[in-house]
Amino acid sequence: MNHLIHPQVIYFVKKECDPNWRIDNHIIHYYDLVFVLEGSADYIIDGIPLQLQQGDILCLKPQSTRSARTSGMACVAIDFVLPENETIDLPVVTPCHELADFQWIFKEMNYEWLQKNEGHHMKCQALLILALHKLLYERAKHETNVHVGVIKRYIVEHYEEELTVKSLARVANINPVYCGALFKRVEKRTISYFINQVRINKAASLLESGEYNVGEVAAKTGFKDIYYFSSTFKRLMGISPKSYLNKGDV
Repeated sequence: MNHLIHPQVIYFVKKECDPNWRIDNHIIHYYDLVFVLEGSADYIIDGIPLQLQQGDILCLKPQSTRSARTSGMACVAIDFVLPENETIDLPVVTPCHELADFQWIFKEMNYEWLQKNEGHHMKCQALLILALHKLLYERAKHETNVHVGVIKRYIVEHYEEELTVKSLARVANINPVYCGALFKRVEKRTISYFINQVRINKAASLLESGEYNVGEVAAKTGFKDIYYFSSTFKRLMGISPKSYLNKGDV
């Protein structure tokens, strides 16, 4: 899924459900996201019984049928709609175990939703997109590593500097030999490839601005050799930097 989505939040709530809480069986006409913060709940979705535990995330599509009850649960529920030509594809239940990454999003959405100041729908839409991005992309990675995360962020913030496996290992406080092997195992690509990818993506943005020539862009993105820059750009972008620069004049 690489296309943009434009969700419109129609309902938000952060609540505690006591044993009297229940949802009678009915069809929904919107997307429904439920994050179970504490406790558990028994749902029946399209006739299939599901038990949600703390840390689980429920995602229902329009035209789903649902009913539910609980013996006690704290949750966040977000209902939203998408334009006709847009869709998202998430599992009905995603075991997350740790919802700490979403807590600040819940806090900000609750703040905006309860005030309902001018522009709150726009802010809530932006926050929901961030939550969906985490679910669709960030949490889609089966293996993550704190050291690799530190290395990637450092590269993105220092792409114009001289970067080596040894210097990046120092940043992540790990052995240089282990550093390269760890990065490749987690990311399925080498550190060198990731550095070039970040630099070329930045180079493309600079070329699109029309403010710099090819040599200036190469220097600004950490390439000391313009010929290596040109060959790397063409390999990753499928077009030479000069042609990329000139395409804006067509």
